[in-house]
Amino acid sequence: MICRRLGRCSFIFTRRCISVKHDLDYLRRWLLASRRERIDAAASIAFAILLFWFLGNVMSPFLAPSGSIDLGNDGLVGADDKADEISGIESGFARFFYNAGDTNCHQHADRSFFLNGNQMPFCARCTSIFLGLAIGAAVLIFLDLEVHILWLLVALVPIGLDGGIQLVTDYESTNLMRFITGAIAGIAAGIALGYIVSELGKMAVMRKRVKKGS
Repeated sequence: MICRRLGRCSFIFTRRCISVKHDLDYLRRWLLASRRERIDAAASIAFAILLFWFLGNVMSPFLAPSGSIDLGNDGLVGADDKADEISGIESGFARFFYNAGDTNCHQHADRSFFLNGNQMPFCARCTSIFLGLAIGAAVLIFLDLEVHILWLLVALVPIGLDGGIQLVTDYESTNLMRFITGAIAGIAAGIALGYIVSELGKMAVMRKRVKKGS
């Protein structure tokens, strides 16, 4: 009986290993087939801008004295209601990002990450979306992908459920869950944005060639 069970477990494990190997081989072939012959310049520019924006948000808490920035939990999106606190930040670079957060994010402390003892300019979900956007655009630098609206919508489901359920029920999400769902949505949106920018870049190159030809 023991030998049968061991044999069955070994068989199942072997089949799973073969399945994983097959999936990895398929992924490798897909990546090779989708690889660009050369780096996409337009997607590279989009990636650089998005990466700068994300890193600016990460750097800002380090440009103020430790423990000096805590914006509380009463902020509203678009209200610019933290202008007085933000005006006390000496670094103009950091102040720019905190003002951007004041306009576009609620900036609740309990829904934000803290670095250097200071609250970040945007909440955890927004921060992860920025990171995801940069990652998604980076993918389009090296891979020539077609964007399908279906998988883009699927990628928005987790963030929609997490935020929507929290809005209408007593459910309270966590910063980790906000970060994960935001990153998924951000990566999908970044790929879509990278695709659009890449196609616009191709169109611009074609126009130049047509003008030269004429």
